[in-house]
Amino acid sequence: MVQTLVQNHLLLRGGVFYFRYVLPAHIRELCPNLPTEIKRSLRTDSYSKASTLSRDKLPLIRNIQNCTHRPSINKLFKEIATFHTHFMDVDKGQINVPRKEVVSLVEAWERFSKWKSWTDKQGKANQRIFDNLIFFIGDIPVNEVSKANIRTALEGISKLPQRNKKNYRKTPIEQLVRMEIPTEDVVSGKYVKEHLKLCQSLFSRYLKYEVDILSNPPTEGLSYQYQDNRYASLNDEQVRVVLAKSQGKPEWFKWFILLAVYSGARRSELLGLDKSDFKYCTDSNRHYFHIRSGKTKAAIRAIPLHCQLIDKGLLDWIDSETDKSLFSVNANRVTDLFNSLLDEKVNILGERIVLHSVRHTFITKARAAGVSNVLVQQVVGHEKRGAGQTDRYTHTFHLKDVLPVVDCIKY
Repeated sequence: MVQTLVQNHLLLRGGVFYFRYVLPAHIRELCPNLPTEIKRSLRTDSYSKASTLSRDKLPLIRNIQNCTHRPSINKLFKEIATFHTHFMDVDKGQINVPRKEVVSLVEAWERFSKWKSWTDKQGKANQRIFDNLIFFIGDIPVNEVSKANIRTALEGISKLPQRNKKNYRKTPIEQLVRMEIPTEDVVSGKYVKEHLKLCQSLFSRYLKYEVDILSNPPTEGLSYQYQDNRYASLNDEQVRVVLAKSQGKPEWFKWFILLAVYSGARRSELLGLDKSDFKYCTDSNRHYFHIRSGKTKAAIRAIPLHCQLIDKGLLDWIDSETDKSLFSVNANRVTDLFNSLLDEKVNILGERIVLHSVRHTFITKARAAGVSNVLVQQVVGHEKRGAGQTDRYTHTFHLKDVLPVVDCIKY
């Protein structure tokens, strides 16, 4: 939404005036616990009212800029951030301060969702997160939600299974919380933390700073610590088992696994491949396939075809396919088929063995072979990092330059 600076500390956004004050650098150094800026909706489209409310804060701003006493700075910050729209009740001859609006958690979420500019995919993912939260917290007024409520919710969510797994996909959460979930099926700590991040955005960013419904959001000072159990990297014997057992699955899946094993591409990238994405480069005398889109700009790339893919007849299979899209299947179907290939679900380090482990395996083998990191990063679609300022001058390598990344992969 377009916002216009009307005067110092006063913004016009969507027809509504906002107060904005950015803390000076020396204050941020003294009090790193404070937000870098204060931004409040003044809930008026009247310039004169907004100007008056903003002007009232100028003495406090001058005081905080010259202050070096931390407790005083915190007190001043709170005073600057607090706005009350006062009006005179002439009949009673007294000043009334409007009470803050009472909103239920579900109602707040609906407003918050409309305020956010999420894509359909983001919206659905965040709705699933909120559904988990509301189950454990309940639809209570937002001003009654406590830190304990959120901690209890996060603890309950940490025991839930991964809902994309076949055994849990259609099971209501009411039943899931009563089930004994195997360790390898439990959601990751990172996923649990996404719930806290969404809470922080809802309660602090929106309900406190945007619409001024809450003064003390329950997420302030709240954190969630977890041990990040990474996905496993497969050993050569496990890869050979995966390739052998995939022969007994649908033909498209056999080729999907071969492409994953010898390219390190993401599941979503492979599922999006068309016949036209497979091309030939005369400069490098090599076939390759083109990833046209992805989660970052670096995901758009060309990946050389491993000689094993050529020898096993991948190009002949592609030519024989009548559909433009090579893998017109649901992503969960691919995951379910992979999960049936290996008996082990966790390695000796406690790392989970999943389809994404194939990508970890490719990257690990390429790095173990001594191939340059920036070449590996390009092939697998990671941003080029690790060379400091030089990264800004490093552009996309030619296909012939990244052949060593693919050619070093052997099982």
